[in-house]
Amino acid sequence: MGYAYGSALPEGSRWWAGMLSPLSREDIDETGGRRTLALFELMVRQPWRKTGSAHRIHEALLADRPEERVTLLVEPSHPKVQALYERWGYKYIGDQQPFPDAPVHATMLRPLS
Repeated sequence: MGYAYGSALPEGSRWWAGMLSPLSREDIDETGGRRTLALFELMVRQPWRKTGSAHRIHEALLADRPEERVTLLVEPSHPKVQALYERWGYKYIGDQQPFPDAPVHATMLRPLS
């Protein structure tokens, strides 16, 4: 029906380097790959969209993670997707351009319990 995948950010990760408004050193410090999970993709096939499947897949990926928080990027052309992530507990923390010829993305962050 769908999938999600991500990876723990390693110490010294360049994930935060593309932030258009720099974050504090404390905010971007990655402690040996245990602080932040980067969610790279979440996809649900058409027949299962709008059934809650995306949220279930998302929460299954995050269950029992050792990291303190999870981050993801959202294309600004998808405000409904950003609003969905906000309902799931994410907060917008600024815009990011991951590499020079990439589009600008909204960067979102959510604490993990």
